[in-house]
Amino acid sequence: MYSQTYSVPHAVRQIIGSNTLFFQALSTGIANYTALAQKIKPEVEKLTKSEVNVNTLVVAIKRFADSLDGIDYEYHPIFEGVRMSLTGSIIDIDFHETDDIYQVLDEIFELGSGYNMFRTNKQIRLFAEDIDEIRTLFKSSNKGVPGEIKDGLSKITITVQSDKENTYEVLSLVLSLLHNNRIPLYNAFFTQNEIILILGMNDAAKAYEVIREKLYGHE
Repeated sequence: MYSQTYSVPHAVRQIIGSNTLFFQALSTGIANYTALAQKIKPEVEKLTKSEVNVNTLVVAIKRFADSLDGIDYEYHPIFEGVRMSLTGSIIDIDFHETDDIYQVLDEIFELGSGYNMFRTNKQIRLFAEDIDEIRTLFKSSNKGVPGEIKDGLSKITITVQSDKENTYEVLSLVLSLLHNNRIPLYNAFFTQNEIILILGMNDAAKAYEVIREKLYGHE
């Protein structure tokens, strides 16, 4: 329930300013004002407690967008609690499923090195730190486990606190940042509380700084 009545401009600022996706689209100039107006119309009408014409909303949205020119929004409270880490050198091990594969995986896991494992149809992808012990286990001739190693990769891990954040909003923003900065993504995976980005080593440092600046502001 809304306890107070807003004007249309105030309602527009309130709704867009509290929605990361709407705000990002508006501040970067990629928003379709009419489509955005139709999207937020029901919520605006709840805040204003009256029917609102779409054209009126378009005008209010445009004025809000104009007011953003020259303003540097360095920090968004919605991202409090998000944590990032960068693993500088990892390898992508693409296992073909065999009877011996789990023995090799168990030995790799016993090393205690950071890793992420994903299973697809008859294949297992393991992203692990590029250390000699893992390469040795994989290449040991007596294991007989077929597969391939792709090196020259880095990993960015973004952890999201489920009680505070929306992983899908953070993921959407991160992918938009990578696209806008033309940073190629090798692979990506996400769960309810974690986003894993796999990138080439030459791209990872730039990606980390671009994302960190957006999530945390200029520190």
